[in-house]
Amino acid sequence: MQVKEIFFIRCISCLSVVMIHVLGITMDSTSSMLMTLLMFSTPAFIFISEFLLSYSYPNGTPKGFLLKRIQFIFLPFLFVAFVDAVMMSSLGDNTTLLSFLQRISANIFLGNFIGYFILIIFQFYLLHIFFHQILQRISAKFVLSIAFLINGGYLTFVTFIDIPSFGPNPIFPISWIPFVGWVFYFCLAYYCGQNYKGFISLLDQYRYIVYGLVSLSAFMILNNTYFGFFEVSSKRPDILLYTTSIIFLFFHLFSKVSKVPSIIMTISNYSFSIYLFHVYFLGIGLTILNSFTEVQSSLSLMIIYSFSIVGPMMLSWIFNHFKYGYMFVGKIYKPKQSQRRNTVSM
Repeated sequence: MQVKEIFFIRCISCLSVVMIHVLGITMDSTSSMLMTLLMFSTPAFIFISEFLLSYSYPNGTPKGFLLKRIQFIFLPFLFVAFVDAVMMSSLGDNTTLLSFLQRISANIFLGNFIGYFILIIFQFYLLHIFFHQILQRISAKFVLSIAFLINGGYLTFVTFIDIPSFGPNPIFPISWIPFVGWVFYFCLAYYCGQNYKGFISLLDQYRYIVYGLVSLSAFMILNNTYFGFFEVSSKRPDILLYTTSIIFLFFHLFSKVSKVPSIIMTISNYSFSIYLFHVYFLGIGLTILNSFTEVQSSLSLMIIYSFSIVGPMMLSWIFNHFKYGYMFVGKIYKPKQSQRRNTVSM
């Protein structure tokens, strides 16, 4: 089962990720502030994967679980890793088979392209399978406290210590991939999914604390960005508390909504393909607009933003009309109509 709040969070996170990359074109001070506020998006998107797993399978994953995820998620990851390697290795003057092999190896094993988040999600799957029964028996307060310290400590370490980069022209640091950089989100999502009704009840009870936490953490991350303490990134220690507070806020607010709007549902259903392909459509849109007008104009940025969302949706829609098309672009989620009003079957 999938709760209605997830549609909102997944939609907002997906749109925020695209906006971050579009705003990255300008990189002025105003954009940096807005980008900082949107940095909850990737952690929240990854949080959803474990929440759904914990909520849908409270007693353990069913037979064939990983095989289905390989078909629906990992095969598209491999396809885009291949396409990205072809594109990136052909950009340089010295285009060789070796440069392609280096690039695709870095993409698949180091997550050196936009699909890196899939490697993190699969680590979550394995963690859930192997530690599900252990987490059920241990105090949530204890686990979350330890996980927060480990996660925060790791993010602090990789923020201030220069980690060597691997692979050709690394875009996404290898330090982003290990699960320890996301372990608090995993544990939080696990317990929230296992105790969904109690989780929502606690948010209602302590809603003013949630509001205060959002305000305080937002001020903190903006302050840290403004004074240059951290670069604009979701992989920094202060984002940990901010993302948690935003997730709590979204669950609290959207639990009050009786029906999911169709536009939210649609974007959520296509979110995987949007996340996986938007940077390539962004690049196409940027190239086209560069030949006509100044890209930094607000209208141009909104055109690129819209194209980066609609383009992947159309691509996914076309591919999913073929029997095995989902293996290249991901499967479009289609909720059962009989349950669409409140909860939706996976």
